[in-house]
Amino acid sequence: MISSIIALIILFSVLITIHEFGHFIVAKRNGVKVEKFSIGFGPKIFEKKKGDTTYIVSIILFGGYVKLAGEEIDKEEFEEWEYMGKSPGIRSKILFAGSLNNLIFGFILLIPVFLIGTISYEGTKIGEFIKNFPAEKSGLKIGDEILEVNGEKCKTWLDVTLKIKDFTKKNRNVPVNIKVKRGNEILVFNIKPAPYQIEIKGKKQVEYIVGILPKEKLEKYPLHLAIVKSFKEFYNICSTTILGLKLLFQRKLSIKHFTGPVGISEIAVTVWKVGLVSYLQFMAILSINLGIINLIPYPVLDGGHIFGLLIEKIRKKRPSQKILQIIQNIGAVSLILFAVYITFQDIGRIFERNLKLK
Repeated sequence: MISSIIALIILFSVLITIHEFGHFIVAKRNGVKVEKFSIGFGPKIFEKKKGDTTYIVSIILFGGYVKLAGEEIDKEEFEEWEYMGKSPGIRSKILFAGSLNNLIFGFILLIPVFLIGTISYEGTKIGEFIKNFPAEKSGLKIGDEILEVNGEKCKTWLDVTLKIKDFTKKNRNVPVNIKVKRGNEILVFNIKPAPYQIEIKGKKQVEYIVGILPKEKLEKYPLHLAIVKSFKEFYNICSTTILGLKLLFQRKLSIKHFTGPVGISEIAVTVWKVGLVSYLQFMAILSINLGIINLIPYPVLDGGHIFGLLIEKIRKKRPSQKILQIIQNIGAVSLILFAVYITFQDIGRIFERNLKLK
């Protein structure tokens, strides 16, 4: 129990502190006075002032914050050393630095993952068949490398999964065309999907699948190759995150697939129990996700502020304080409602699963 709590504290406090440190260091370098840099919230257990900044460690270690001078939007005039006294370009750099730190940190975490060794998919090779499903008797063999699904090229196992899923959603009774490479041969198979019951967030759903699973391998490299592999994995995580957001906006991915703080905490505890490599890999993925999602041009998020600064730079005029406040309030309320919805969804799923176990 204690180790699980430690895992959660490390996860949230480190990722958020890394993010806030990005804002902190870039603000300092651009002459903005930083009034407070806090690790955690609530009652203080440590406080020390150095220069213009008060450094704080608080008892609730889930997160942290940076307080910049002149962040208030209820003033008209600002000093040169205040945040709002800087140009839109400098303010954008300060905002962007938080996400950049998360992206860099996520990449760095991947290096020890590949040094120690992790399980991953071997490209698009088939590693196993789901028993009593069509692929098992289709003529496909373990080790076959999938090249195309319905004429569309596949570079990763995610490509294979998504292309089959997209097709079977619309064509439940139509065979899936799968082109594979077996040795020096190129073979084509037409496999009719079959219904498969899955559970998402505690709710049972039916998907149509052919019944193939990926081939796994242990990836362990010397330092120079681990760095190269980390670059590739970093790109894959970024691509997958952006694809997920794209599918969400296109309504091809349900909000039910999203996980909030409660769900993330549950996963964190699970991977902590699995081992250090899994925990570091999860933290890396979460850090990269946080970096990308925070750049979405939505009010309250850094991306929303950056978008607003772009408009300010184009118009060469600072927007009305009243309009800014209204936009911020709308963004804050909608984000809180979204967080509450996701949290209840997570709690409901956990509660329902625990009832089944009793």
